Amino acid sequence: MPMSMPLPGLDRLIATCQQHALHMELSSPSASAPRAGELLLGELLDPHLAAVYQRLGASTFGPFTLYGSGSDEHDLIPRNQWLREYGAIYFQAPLSFGQDIGFSLYYGTVPRLADSHGLQPVVYIQAHDGEQFAIPLASSVDRFFHLYSLYLERMVVDFEYVHTGVPDLVFPWSVPELIAADAPLIAQVRAGRFDFLTNGEEGAHKWLRELSSPPSSPL
Repeated sequence: MPMSMPLPGLDRLIATCQQHALHMELSSPSASAPRAGELLLGELLDPHLAAVYQRLGASTFGPFTLYGSGSDEHDLIPRNQWLREYGAIYFQAPLSFGQDIGFSLYYGTVPRLADSHGLQPVVYIQAHDGEQFAIPLASSVDRFFHLYSLYLERMVVDFEYVHTGVPDLVFPWSVPELIAADAPLIAQVRAGRFDFLTNGEEGAHKWLRELSSPPSSPL
């Protein structure tokens, strides 16, 4: 896959932030940004994520921040090295590429679950408020960006957000039907491929059951 591959989901996310005047900061890519086919922490870098890092450095899209690809302690490799020191499978199996600003809520690809094109699904990693686990969100990085843009469109018209700046809608818990529309992801969910990331937490198992229940259809 070429480094210049289109990323319509990322483009949509940028446009959504612009349209709704959401906080957004875009930085230029690092000269040493990883490329498709490179190994990071011993595993192949996701092709979509490689394409993102050829376009952007550390960036912010509303409540979500994308790690940079440099050597700062908050960048991609140092951040993952730090997370993996905890030894938990939900930190070791994914490659975290971003998080919710101010919270221990992370987003990462799962190299061992790559499809036949090398695209890796994206999971949400919760290490906040007691329960700790990872759950599936999207069948690819660009699909995640598309999904997140749909969430932001709902967030900006949420009554509580309009009046207080703090939405009642919480990502990803408030948009399971959007996630369930991702047919390739749901096929993996129903095959039990994400079960090893649940850490035995009931909240994670409930999420998997919820995704598996409704019929999948295109967004």
